[in-house]
Amino acid sequence: MPVERRVALLDAAEAQGFVIVEDDYEFEMSFLKPVAPALKSLDKGGRVMYAGSFSKSVFPGLRLGYLVGPPGFIAEARALRGLMLKHPPGHIQRTMAYFLGLGHYDALVNRMKGAYRRRRQVMAEAIAAEGLEVAGQGGFGGSSFWMRAPTGVDTEELALRLRGNGVLIEPGRAFFAEEGPRNFYRLAYSSIPLPKIAEGIARIGQALR
Repeated sequence: MPVERRVALLDAAEAQGFVIVEDDYEFEMSFLKPVAPALKSLDKGGRVMYAGSFSKSVFPGLRLGYLVGPPGFIAEARALRGLMLKHPPGHIQRTMAYFLGLGHYDALVNRMKGAYRRRRQVMAEAIAAEGLEVAGQGGFGGSSFWMRAPTGVDTEELALRLRGNGVLIEPGRAFFAEEGPRNFYRLAYSSIPLPKIAEGIARIGQALR
């Protein structure tokens, strides 16, 4: 979201009295252009509740997130969380705090951005070589391509066929609020080794043909 729209959204929140919950996913995945400032960093009226997680950027089993907001909101959120979970294990919190304090998290994010940039480039070249259609992609970076198969292709059936051939795609039907077209799918590159990308795309192209 451009800075001008971010400021306009904050002005609207202040004028109309609503609250914004911000998940700043772009910070960790923006490697094609500079990161836009977080809404929370521009918030002067306490209208933004900033939520984040280390589960994707560090490792999934960590299950540790955080909130940034006004003291009153944080107190209520902690009380609500206490109804379901007392708190994440203390040693996990201390380990993550130590990891952050030593600067390792920033170094990790920078390495991730470099790896994702290389994988994205290789996948984009392979997609073009196979003549597959890209329906959408994050202009800032991200971790996947949103793809469109030819009309009449059911990507849930395609996914089952490709799975037997050692390739995983994510059918797009789950991303529509209602029953939508069945020929969309998502291709992620965040965990695929570079040497395997082109071969995987080639198998998708072969299955579609």
